[in-house]
Amino acid sequence: MNGGSCVSRFFSNTSVKRFFLITLVFLFISNCSALDWGWVRLPSGLTWDEDETFDRNPVEGFQVQFPEELGLDSRPLVELSKKIRKEKTEVRSLLILKEGNLIFERYAGGISRNHNHNMYSVTKSVVSMLLGICYTNDCGVNLEESLSSAESGLPGLLPSELKGKESIRLKDALRMSSGMGWDSFPRKEDIRTDIDPLAIAWIPSASTAPGTKFEYSNGDTQLAAGYLEAKTGKTLYEYSKNTAFSWLGFKGEEWNTSKSGRQTAGFGLRLRPIDMAKIGQLYLDGGKWHGRQVLKPEWIALTLEPGVEKKYGLQFWLHEFEGKPSFMANGKGGQFIYVIPHRKMVIVMTSAIWDKAPDLVLTSVLDSVKAAILSSDKLPSMEREEALLRELKISHRTSLDPKLKEGADETRIAAEPGMKQNHP
Repeated sequence: MNGGSCVSRFFSNTSVKRFFLITLVFLFISNCSALDWGWVRLPSGLTWDEDETFDRNPVEGFQVQFPEELGLDSRPLVELSKKIRKEKTEVRSLLILKEGNLIFERYAGGISRNHNHNMYSVTKSVVSMLLGICYTNDCGVNLEESLSSAESGLPGLLPSELKGKESIRLKDALRMSSGMGWDSFPRKEDIRTDIDPLAIAWIPSASTAPGTKFEYSNGDTQLAAGYLEAKTGKTLYEYSKNTAFSWLGFKGEEWNTSKSGRQTAGFGLRLRPIDMAKIGQLYLDGGKWHGRQVLKPEWIALTLEPGVEKKYGLQFWLHEFEGKPSFMANGKGGQFIYVIPHRKMVIVMTSAIWDKAPDLVLTSVLDSVKAAILSSDKLPSMEREEALLRELKISHRTSLDPKLKEGADETRIAAEPGMKQNHP
């Protein structure tokens, strides 16, 4: 009775009625305009309050600039973002660096700089980077060395599985040309679930001469990871935490770890997009990060040397932008670290694109970046800055496809440094 009386008194107040009605109308209009944004339902816990000005505070080693300040037209980038929303393309993050400056940082579905994402095969490129760090620190990495000879002393490997495979060199595995016949190997998926992925990687029989046939596989990368373990005495994750992840300031990374304690090398790493950007910038800057020579330039040159497949180097894909060499780390579902040396640019994208070819989305991104570069109108203005900021806000407020909220494609809040590996 008392509660009903209170409600009656509340709604008897004319001004309150008017306020309540206006609020309902505002919410209705807001949700109508949201229909153009993508997935309408907002993630739980997401608020509408965000900064109204361009945040120029440095971001984890990067200066923040407006695109026009670095010679790019922001309008094609804004149109790209709108296109992604209109087509409901599941791009979770899109970052663009120019000359070491962060000029575009787009997130969707309430995802932020503090979320990590499944890298899929970008993990392979990280393994290559770790081998490059070992090479730079003179730990004995030799691309011509026999993998079986180097790994013969590792626990969990049977001498019988290594026998007859002495001619497989490190560079053969890194170039996906070990000759191990992965396409027809019936147990190739066991590398995801077995107690020891490295033991699985050594099982197939050598079917072709090493260095003669390209066969993209998780197995070859696992063989290369075993080589790094043999040289350092550490697992992938242990070595990465002591070197690159520490030096570049990674946070909240996770790496799928088998019961043997070894990480899967061809997939299974989760990183924040801003940390992916650091990897791209490291390669763009000749292996230097804030004065530290993390990678020798000669290792980067070796990485970008094509193998049997002319579009593939040492676990990086070789590409072209404006008819000039570029290269990228590429993961299933639309994960990219794309480096454009002649433009001094790095592009990072994380996605869950399963309804179309992710390469088509990358092409759309590159076309927009090219338009931003070649535009003849790049004068900074408050109007353009506001338009960019407004679009980034709208993108952030869109929701992710609810079907992709769980499982491998779920984005997760990254934890503090020192987080344990993710065990399956």
